[in-house]
Amino acid sequence: MAFQAHLQQAGLLRKVVDSMKDLCKDVNFDCSEKGLQVQSMDSSHVALVSLMLRESAFSDFKCDRPTSLGMNVDSLGKILKMCGPNDSLKLQAKQDADVVSFQCESGDDDRIAEFELKLMQIESEHMKIPEQQYKVSVKMPSAEFQKICRDLKEFGETMQVKASKEGITFSVQGDIGAGNVMLKPRESDKPEEKVTLTVHEPVSATFALRYLVNFAKAAPLSGQVELGLGPDAPLLVKYDLERPENGHMQ
Repeated sequence: MAFQAHLQQAGLLRKVVDSMKDLCKDVNFDCSEKGLQVQSMDSSHVALVSLMLRESAFSDFKCDRPTSLGMNVDSLGKILKMCGPNDSLKLQAKQDADVVSFQCESGDDDRIAEFELKLMQIESEHMKIPEQQYKVSVKMPSAEFQKICRDLKEFGETMQVKASKEGITFSVQGDIGAGNVMLKPRESDKPEEKVTLTVHEPVSATFALRYLVNFAKAAPLSGQVELGLGPDAPLLVKYDLERPENGHMQ
């Protein structure tokens, strides 16, 4: 086996795939001894999806040599839908094989579902994502970010994000009127309820809401989302995969 991995919770991979599938059609899962990585642009080259699922997130992980598994994201999603929330998942690919096999096992080992997915040859260039020093970094509840994006999408197509020491304001202007939501920093014992801002200088930037709504679909991955803003930089939206040590989706 060139690659085999065992994930205690199939639900983690399912959430990852659900959060990508409206942005990317076909992606390469690059396997190395570090884990699984994806880097993929959406079809209009506006958004970049970058995933790092570390080998420590798996109960068992073996990758003999770096290998790329090209998969259709929708088809992968259909297979993962077959897995229950508490099922474990085994992934296997033989060297130079044209399929990857999936085995879902229920918690009581009384149901095993097996599938094979045909691999695809996908052209993809690996981009070096520059380490950005963002002028503003915001950590906020991911459910709140998702609600703001969904609510404001009803009013217009672009959202202006303004951040200063006082807080972060999401505003939209459209044909029927204008709306904005402001969040002030707030403390909480639960990280998924906290709002923290690190502001080196105030930033105001405008983004397409349909992308933000898609990015916000990753909310089930983590109770908290991190936003990185800079005056002339792309927006960073980053989620831990349930725990920071599992890796991240950004």
